[in-house]
Amino acid sequence: MALHLYFPLPATLRLAEHAVAATEHVPSYTEREDGVACLGALEWVHDDGVYLMSNGLPRLTDPQRPGSSLTVYAHGWNPRLDEHRSDPDLGGDDFVEHLHLTEEPHPLIEQLRRAHTVGYEWLDLVVEAETFTHRFTRTSRLA
Repeated sequence: MALHLYFPLPATLRLAEHAVAATEHVPSYTEREDGVACLGALEWVHDDGVYLMSNGLPRLTDPQRPGSSLTVYAHGWNPRLDEHRSDPDLGGDDFVEHLHLTEEPHPLIEQLRRAHTVGYEWLDLVVEAETFTHRFTRTSRLA
């Protein structure tokens, strides 16, 4: 059965807009190894919770936690507010996955903007053992 990670769309779009506006970016491990530039991405992180960050430099800072990057936690996955959670589809190891924002043929940044404009409230990352997809929803199943 798939795991659904719901991220609030307005906050997610703020991170995405920061990433695409930035002139420098933190590359993924593969991009760094291959010497390929990253043009902007959301960093999907699983370590102390599950959250998104902008990979734009300079980092978007969190006004509530000086010196820390602004993060958007998946609904129910913030360790400061929620109980510790795990799911086999996320695996046992921590990771950072880049969700590239400008890749054709359907740039994610355009999808995020359009979904927000027409009233969607959540980015739903649908995670299965070997893959993930995304969609937009007006409500989360957890709400």
